[in-house]
Amino acid sequence: MKEMDLFAGEVHNGDEDLDTLPPLSSHASETEMLDYMVLVLSRFMSCDAAFKGGYMLNQLLQGYSRMTHDVDFSIAIKGDYETVKMVLQKIALKFTEQGLISSFKIKEDIAEKMSGGIDMYAEDGHKVLGVYVGLHNISYGVKHYDLVFTSIDGFTVERMLADKLIAITTRKRFRRTKDLYDFYAITNFFDVDMQKLSKYIEIRSGAEWDNIPFNDDIIVQYKRAWDKLELINSKTGNKIEKPGFDIVLGRYYALALAIKAGNISGFWRHEINDII
Repeated sequence: MKEMDLFAGEVHNGDEDLDTLPPLSSHASETEMLDYMVLVLSRFMSCDAAFKGGYMLNQLLQGYSRMTHDVDFSIAIKGDYETVKMVLQKIALKFTEQGLISSFKIKEDIAEKMSGGIDMYAEDGHKVLGVYVGLHNISYGVKHYDLVFTSIDGFTVERMLADKLIAITTRKRFRRTKDLYDFYAITNFFDVDMQKLSKYIEIRSGAEWDNIPFNDDIIVQYKRAWDKLELINSKTGNKIEKPGFDIVLGRYYALALAIKAGNISGFWRHEINDII
């Protein structure tokens, strides 16, 4: 097998097996380790998968995304998780041999409401990196992305927004305040097909529409949680200066309340911050 520079984007020869992973520096950064995991997963998984979450937002938003320490993707068939676990174990063993992590734990099972994956730990026991594997329908809201070093399938902007919009209507909002930032960041840089967004919300289900707009008590609690949220830029490592809570909540309302009211024609245009 030809030696591969992870970041040169060379195409593999097609004769690899799981025992011959690409080379990786023992001085790899966390970002390089995340990229390496995606490279290996995309190359060696024999099942359909769709990447999503903070890692995908890093690829889409580049310098405006928040730092993440995880890779997140979904598979559609429960039995495929056995193959995924084999690949995750090979990656973790590679990281351990390189001295990049000290230990790891693979989740043995996966279910519709229970993610699988792996947690990787440093010598002092704190979690360094992870992979979350969900069991979801990936027959909709998925597109092909060409990254610098590999090609993958991932959630579309509308599907990522649908998941976040639903979560924000529920009590999850208080422990997942980052979803509100992600919602704002995505709609700041991408146009959104309102009809697709509404359709994906309906398919996913679980939106608690009666909760929005939030009452005054919820607003106070939510703002307090927002003020405590600290975000690090994925590219520079510097602290992200968050927009004001009223601004991000207003952005959320602009799309969520339109869909709640059944106004799903047109597109959210990020350049003018409006639906036309």
